[in-house]
Amino acid sequence: MGKISLKDIIKVSKELNADCNKVITENYENNNLEISTDSRDSFDENKLFLAIKGEKFDGNKFALETYNKGCRYFILSDNTIKLPDDALVFYTDDTIFFFIKLAREYRRIFNIPIVSITGSCGKTTTKELTHLFLSTKYKALKTEGNFNNEIGVPKTIFNLDESYEIAVVEAGMNHRNELLRISEAIEANTVIINNVEPVHISYLGSIENIAYAKSELFNNIKENAYAVINKNTNCIDILKKEAEKNNIKNIIEADIKEIIKKDDNTFEYKGIIFKHNLIGDFNLHNVLSALKTAEIYNVDLQKCADILIDYVSQKNRMQIINIKGCNIINDCYNSNPAALKNMLNFLSQRKESKKIAVIGDMLETETENSSYHKDIGNIINELKNINIVISVGKHSKDIYDAVNCEKYYFIDAESAIEKVKDFLEDDTAMLIKASLGMGFEIIINEIMGLDK
Repeated sequence: MGKISLKDIIKVSKELNADCNKVITENYENNNLEISTDSRDSFDENKLFLAIKGEKFDGNKFALETYNKGCRYFILSDNTIKLPDDALVFYTDDTIFFFIKLAREYRRIFNIPIVSITGSCGKTTTKELTHLFLSTKYKALKTEGNFNNEIGVPKTIFNLDESYEIAVVEAGMNHRNELLRISEAIEANTVIINNVEPVHISYLGSIENIAYAKSELFNNIKENAYAVINKNTNCIDILKKEAEKNNIKNIIEADIKEIIKKDDNTFEYKGIIFKHNLIGDFNLHNVLSALKTAEIYNVDLQKCADILIDYVSQKNRMQIINIKGCNIINDCYNSNPAALKNMLNFLSQRKESKKIAVIGDMLETETENSSYHKDIGNIINELKNINIVISVGKHSKDIYDAVNCEKYYFIDAESAIEKVKDFLEDDTAMLIKASLGMGFEIIINEIMGLDK
C-alpha cells in the first residue's frame, strides 16, 4: 500500500475538525506513513493504524495491541482510548471518511485518469472488461475482488504507484450519500453508470431514488470528465440531468443497437467482429460500456476483439461448470430482480432437456408493498420450460408458492444441498443463484466435491 505524508494527514484532520493528542511540530511533517485498518498486520513506526468501527467489531479496541507491535500513529473514533505519550493520535467521529479523504490526497499525487464504475448489476463484469481493454494499451490498476465500498475504494486508490498509467475503480452502495463520499477518493475522469434496477430498493424506496444515488458518483470529477451511461436502462433522464448538473459535458450514451449480434458468442461493433464466452445477451451492455470507455482512451478496438475471446467470468459469477454430466450455471455471488430474470431467460433458452432453477432470496429488495419474489415465480411460469424450481429462504417462499412446475422449498442453503444433488444428471442445466448473504457457496462447494 502506498504511503501518505503526515502533512496530508494533518491537512485532512483540520478539514474534519479532528482532535489530536499533541502539538504537531515540523519534525513530524516529513514522515511518510503506510495505513493499515487491520490490527493483525505487522506494525512499526512507519505505519499508521486507522480504526474502523462496524456493526460487529470495533477497531478502536485493538489500538493498544498495535502500539505494542510498534505502531506510533493512530486515527481513532473513541477518544476515551489513551495511548502512551510517544503515540500521535487523531480523534475523529468518522474514521472511514477520514480514510476516504486521505485516499483523495494520495490520488492527487498521480496525474493519471481514473475510470469509476457503478450500477445495479454487472458492474464487476464491466470493471473487468474495461480493465481488460485498457490493458491492451496501458498499465492499468483495477479494483480487486469486491473492494467497492467506502473502505475498499480507498484501499484500491492506495494501491496506485508510479508505474500505473490508468486505473479502473468499482464503486458500490446501498444507501444515499455513499457514492458521494466515495467520489471524493476517486476524483474520476470517466464515470460509467451501467444500469439502474430495483436493487437495495428496501433502503432507497424507489427506482428514481436509486438513480439519484448512482448519480452521486458524478461528484468530484476532474475537469473535462466523461460520463458513459447505458441508454437502455431505467431513469436515463435522471442520470443525464445529474451528469450535466455536475458540469460533465462529455456524455456518451451506450445504445445496445450499436452492437450487431451474429450468434450467442459473436457480435459486430463498428465493423469489427468480436467473439466471447459471456453468458446471455444482457452482458453485451457491459461489453459496450467497456468498449465506449476504451474508445475514450484511444484503445485499438481490434486489440479489444483479440483479447475478449480469452475473458473468463470470475468465481461464482455466471460460471458454467459440469458436475456428473449436469451443466451448473454458478451465479451465486449476488442477485436482484433484473439479474435473476436475465439468468432465467438464459436458462430457458439452453438446449438441455431438463432445466432446474435453484433460487435463493434477493436480499434488500422487498418493501412493504413489493412483490419481486412473487413476480419471479410468475416469470418462471411464463417461460414454461423450466422443469423444477428449488426455492431457498424466507422471501423465496413466494417463488415456491407462485410456480406451477415441480417445486421444493427449504429455509436455508444447507438444507437444500441433498435435493440439489438428486438432480445432478446428464442432459440437465441447473441455475444456482442468490444474494451473497444467502450463503449459496456452500451448495457449490458441496457439489463440486462430488467431482473429485
